[in-house]
Amino acid sequence: MTSTRRIRPTARRATSILAALCVAAAAAGCTVEDKKSPTTPSGSNAPAIPAVAPGVTADSIKIGVVYPDFAALKPFVNLDAGDFEVAYKALIAKLNAAGGINGRKIVPVFAKINLLAPASAQETCVKLTEDEKVFAVLGMLPIADQTSCYVQTHKTALIGGAMPAALYAQAQAPWFTDIDGDASAKAVDALAAHGDLKDRKVAVVADTQGQTDAENILLPALKRYGVTPVATGYLGSTVGDPAATLQQGTVLLQKARTAGADTILLTGGAASQIPAMLEKSDWRPRLLFSLNPSGYTQDKGRHDFGTLTGSVVVNPVLDWTEPQIVDCVHTVEQADPSLTGKLVDPTTVAPGLPTLGGSVQTACINLSLFKSIAGKAGKDLNYNSFQQAGFGLGKYRLPNYRDDATYAQQTPSGALPFRVQAYEPGTNRFIAVPS
Repeated sequence: MTSTRRIRPTARRATSILAALCVAAAAAGCTVEDKKSPTTPSGSNAPAIPAVAPGVTADSIKIGVVYPDFAALKPFVNLDAGDFEVAYKALIAKLNAAGGINGRKIVPVFAKINLLAPASAQETCVKLTEDEKVFAVLGMLPIADQTSCYVQTHKTALIGGAMPAALYAQAQAPWFTDIDGDASAKAVDALAAHGDLKDRKVAVVADTQGQTDAENILLPALKRYGVTPVATGYLGSTVGDPAATLQQGTVLLQKARTAGADTILLTGGAASQIPAMLEKSDWRPRLLFSLNPSGYTQDKGRHDFGTLTGSVVVNPVLDWTEPQIVDCVHTVEQADPSLTGKLVDPTTVAPGLPTLGGSVQTACINLSLFKSIAGKAGKDLNYNSFQQAGFGLGKYRLPNYRDDATYAQQTPSGALPFRVQAYEPGTNRFIAVPS
């Protein structure tokens, strides 16, 4: 930590999963964001898109579906977000039974990615874009290079993935998502508006996988509000060695305390690790989170959660009772009755247990967005009409979100509102603060 007298997605959809994936895949050089990302408005330099239509016939649209190979991560982290193929197949079958999209049935091609083998992502990208020639790829892509392979190198439409402004500016194909790659700056904006940064001595702690985001996006955002952190530190990946993680975190916290911090802004994997480390000391700084620390709050029976007194998390609010996600869960349960009652809100699941609802959450959101944009594009479906339809989608309620997204040329990631959510000891949850 340098000293200068200076929120399973809520966990935002997928971000807690992405953070865990990056910890597990550290040896593969995993990073959620583009290492050269500036903080310019997403969509401000949208490219001109030709009217090509790979994978589209008179009666079908071929799409690729990518997702992480959780089995390959088992030696490093116990992470299971459910069966993505089961979820997508059930939802696609229902869509097709209702007539598809403007009379075209969806034909999925599935491919999983081994995050511990960088070549796996490249091979999957080539398979879907060159061999299968899909119209669009839907999926969870936690690594920047995976995203650019589709929208830049192979000029293939994409639904999903985190969208930093710089990476979007390089895209050569339509790209829409619900995950803002510059989310940490939006979190700082919301914290500042809520008064959580004023007259505070702030320390920033992230994990090493979020260091690029912290340095390129989070810290400059704080600077815009006149906040110079008294200390900044990064918790390294020590998978399989909790003692080493604790020792490293203890050192970071001691340096922040010595520097005079009364507030710690936590992001990435540090959000779920630092609160538990604070329990072992008598120091109780106020904690601000840009990611819901569900890995900590759901670890009941081992913590008193006193470290969360007065804490807030800032991100878009998820709602597992939102009608569209409820319908998606019901559809998947009907397709596979063995899942009945198991597809619960991922943020309510205790650490180490499968978050089977995560796959349904991802499939429901991505398919809903793809269906709406492709449907609006009309019968003459191609990349140009698809992009213009996405830019013209306007206010749109995505499954599982409490607020409307807004899709336009300047906001291809939906511009979901970032809400301040305060910790409520009685429920051990973060509750949205009235605007």
